[in-house]
Amino acid sequence: MSVVMQSKAAQIRTALQSLALEIALLEPGTTGGVAEIEQVFDTLVNLLPSGSANAFAAMVEAGHQIVAGILGGDSAWDQNTIDAFSFWFTTVDRAAQDLVLIEADGQRNPPRALTVEEEETAEVDEVPLVLAVQSDRELLAEFCNEGRDLLLDVENGVLVLEEDPTQRDTLNSVFRAFHTFKGGAGFLGLVPIKNLAHELESLLDAIRQNKIVVSRPVIDLILEGGDRLRQFVDVITRELDTPSQQALIVPTSGLIARVVACLAGEQFETPTPALAEVVAPELIAPETIVSPALPIVTPVVQPTVKPAAPVPASVPTAQPKSPAPATANPRTGAEGGDAAAAIRITIEKLDTLVDLVAELVIAQAMVVQNPELSELGDHALSRDILVLQRITKDLQHNAMSLRMVPIRGGFQKITRLVRDLAASQDKQIQLLIQGEETEIDRNIVAELSDPLIHMVRNSCDHGIELPQDRIAAGKPAMGTIRLSAFHQGGGIVVKISDDGKGLDPEKIYKKAVERGMVEEGVALSKEEIFDFIFAPGFSTAAVVTDLSGRGVGMDVVRGNISKLRGRIEVSSDLGVGTTFTIFLPLTLAIIDGMVVGVGDNRYVIPTLAVRESFRPTADMISTVLDHGKLVRKRNQLIPLIHLGELLGISYRHPDATEGIVILVESGTVQRCIVVDALIGKSEVVIKDLGPAFEGQTAMSGAAIMGDGRVALILDIDAIVTQSQSGHRSQSTSHRKDSGGTVPVA
Repeated sequence: MSVVMQSKAAQIRTALQSLALEIALLEPGTTGGVAEIEQVFDTLVNLLPSGSANAFAAMVEAGHQIVAGILGGDSAWDQNTIDAFSFWFTTVDRAAQDLVLIEADGQRNPPRALTVEEEETAEVDEVPLVLAVQSDRELLAEFCNEGRDLLLDVENGVLVLEEDPTQRDTLNSVFRAFHTFKGGAGFLGLVPIKNLAHELESLLDAIRQNKIVVSRPVIDLILEGGDRLRQFVDVITRELDTPSQQALIVPTSGLIARVVACLAGEQFETPTPALAEVVAPELIAPETIVSPALPIVTPVVQPTVKPAAPVPASVPTAQPKSPAPATANPRTGAEGGDAAAAIRITIEKLDTLVDLVAELVIAQAMVVQNPELSELGDHALSRDILVLQRITKDLQHNAMSLRMVPIRGGFQKITRLVRDLAASQDKQIQLLIQGEETEIDRNIVAELSDPLIHMVRNSCDHGIELPQDRIAAGKPAMGTIRLSAFHQGGGIVVKISDDGKGLDPEKIYKKAVERGMVEEGVALSKEEIFDFIFAPGFSTAAVVTDLSGRGVGMDVVRGNISKLRGRIEVSSDLGVGTTFTIFLPLTLAIIDGMVVGVGDNRYVIPTLAVRESFRPTADMISTVLDHGKLVRKRNQLIPLIHLGELLGISYRHPDATEGIVILVESGTVQRCIVVDALIGKSEVVIKDLGPAFEGQTAMSGAAIMGDGRVALILDIDAIVTQSQSGHRSQSTSHRKDSGGTVPVA
């Protein structure tokens, strides 16, 4: 720290004490105290070194801007401005206390003067990130929430500009996003964030004025800046959860230097994405604003892309195409637009509302189905009950719609992933997205992200060929990955397809034989062969790359989708491409199910798992040694499971021909489940099981029916898995890891 700053730290504290008195006297609706506060700021500015650009000086300037808005206009103090000014004072006062402590420590242990060689090799000082967590908690939380949305808009907009630089609306939208981000950071005194956002904003402004041409290196520079700002947001979020009482630094000086070089028209180096080497950047503990008495703890930030070999700014590279231009987001505009009509609420409040509405629906159903009420025969009361039912149903659907968000959030992450993967593998890949406005439960969107990323990485690594290989195969040099979503049958379908080399059934079958998963010579359908890729550790890759090839992931993908009460199917043609189809429910809070009865108990089977229901005849049922009973259905023998026997409860119809058979499916494995009665179809609210059901695997939840009785929701995937050990078809007697059906000649 400079000697000038050290000698005046105490004077700064004295000036701030005067400012505290003026702030205490401020009253809403008046302009009193503005002149006195302005004099204090003049004193503070004079105490700072000439041309000072450190964190403390920036915080002083941020507070000065608040007062300047009152002094330069006709407006008076309002409560929000007074609160913001008070929050600012708490931050700057704490920083001034640290300045005094550091000054005293510097006088006891003066720093050694650097030699000329040391000055030439010394690293540029990074500006620390100072947070007033106690006073600015709500403002910082709002900044992080808004910042994530802005950075997502920036990333998507920049990728559109890379494909079509003439999209002026998109360019303006990205510019406004950086401007809004910078304004929020400046207001909260987040100096390093403000500095970086300012330089990136200047870069976008230069592009708007046609001073800089949009190129791959420039796009990489902007994306890297967005990634670094996202790291800052993650650091702030963690500090809000667990305050560390220390200043933090995320290195930005090198990035800012490259942005400045780009603005000056000079050559600059841009790191090429190296997705295989994901590391956490080192955070530097500053010596300027943190007290020496506090322990310095190096926090860990979110992983970021590690820079690889530099690429000259003039080198062009292949760019993936984007299906449609992004439009200006009203959230980032100065006008506000639709954003003024929106409010933010916590997820906890939203979930509580949905739960209460669900309880209301259950209570309403219990009242309507009360037998004493139906015996009254009052027509006026019946009409009122119908009105109540309609209003309650509308309320439930509106409450559930609050949890529904466009799947766009999960899809947009894939755009950047495909771009970076294509660059790192020297491939030309375009991503086409359809149905991103399709709405689904927000919890499903969050849980679906990892499976989507894994499957798209597989498509880029194993599916799409190198340009020269595609040309040799008669394909265009640029490969295509299609990501789509649409509603179907009360659920949602997500498809990931590519026009790559496809899956080789013979290669997969041979690998399954080598692993002992199937005996050589057993005839299997393509669907059953493709099902092997979901086995843990299964891989046909000849070379293990940094991205994939270890056989780790597809089993987790199926597991994660099963947890969402969904299923996944795969189809592929060798040399043509591969398609993964994911079937999901719209929400995790309500399930559309088939209600069945076994003895005096009722159970709910998720509709997504049900293929059909029927009453079998005696000639449809066969008994095979070591395989139990099988049902012949469409030239296949499907294992038969009696639900009562499986659950160990009493049932009325031991003979399947007297009961009802429900044909269910888990992946490519089918089972016929025998129940006593088919009660009907119902949309029920899912409830968690209590501790009495800990350890069981056949049920995934419970539901309160209209008459007040509880029905357990069956986990079809778990039931099929349990049955595989005791029910094997002729085909599965030769397979050791998966079930199936037996083709009948």
